[in-house]
Amino acid sequence: MPTIPHPTRGVTTCDRCGAAIRWATCTSGTYKGRRVPLNALPSPMGGYAARYNGHGGLVVRELDREFPQAEDARLEWPALLHWHSCTGQQNPQPPAVQAPRSRPARRRPTVQPPLWGSR
Repeated sequence: MPTIPHPTRGVTTCDRCGAAIRWATCTSGTYKGRRVPLNALPSPMGGYAARYNGHGGLVVRELDREFPQAEDARLEWPALLHWHSCTGQQNPQPPAVQAPRSRPARRRPTVQPPLWGSR
């Protein structure tokens, strides 16, 4: 296995700044169990270690005192959460909510058809 991730596999772009990111599942720390965005390229100043699991998904763990760096350089690489380096707007304004279009009232027929069997 390489020490760096594949250059294009699993890469998307950030909606705010347009940078290349990868989505990973966090296995420890503050974001345990949540999907988090990582910068697409490895970053030695990152506080996380990323690796591919056996099923092709990307998982990331927070570096801590017990494991202060990537365990096996062939399997893990240092990663930085994209939230810490995004240059886009921090609090974008949500799009203006448009009022739902109201349908015109249905006109009732002026003459109702006769009921079944009545004349």
